[in-house]
Amino acid sequence: MKTKVISPRIPSQLMTVEDLQAMKCSLEDDARIIGAMIHEDNETGQDYYKLDAEASLFERCRFIDCEFEKASFIDVIFDNCDFSNSHFVKAYFNRCEFKNCKCLGTVFNEAVMKHVKIMDSTLKYASLNNAKFEYVEMNHCDMTESSISETIHKNWNASGCLFIGTNFFHTKLKNFDFTSCELENLIISDTLEEIRGAKITAIQSLEMARLLGMKVV
Repeated sequence: MKTKVISPRIPSQLMTVEDLQAMKCSLEDDARIIGAMIHEDNETGQDYYKLDAEASLFERCRFIDCEFEKASFIDVIFDNCDFSNSHFVKAYFNRCEFKNCKCLGTVFNEAVMKHVKIMDSTLKYASLNNAKFEYVEMNHCDMTESSISETIHKNWNASGCLFIGTNFFHTKLKNFDFTSCELENLIISDTLEEIRGAKITAIQSLEMARLLGMKVV
């Protein structure tokens, strides 16, 4: 059944922010960034611990090797952004969209994602271990050698995604539909318990047989 993901609620008028770090430093510790458009901000190694952003747009931004631990994003769109090697450990995302984003080696461990769409994005080598997905949709994403281990999910769908060398260790994938995705060299337990009950194509079943050590002739 198609996941019903609620889209972000973004106001028509947004306040332009060119330097997120400067704005964060000017705010009180409990202040929130609401109704902002962060445009072409380029930062490396900055600390955005517990950043709270709502009803905002991040457009063509680069946040490389930045710290977003325990940050909160509600009704936020990330459009053409680069978060490579940044950390979103224990971050919270609700009604968010990632469009054409680069999350190379990005860490989302223990993050909570509710009503999140990730589209046309690369998450190569990304880590989503121990995360919680609820109404999450991934479309045409590259998950090559990413790690989605011990992740709990409800209503998580993927279409046209690359799962090559992806680590699903101890993530239950019963009823997960892989039929439009590419699977290769998955990392799972010896019992294959993770993919038991998953929906796969006949061709993909050959890859599962290979994981079992079988030779298909």
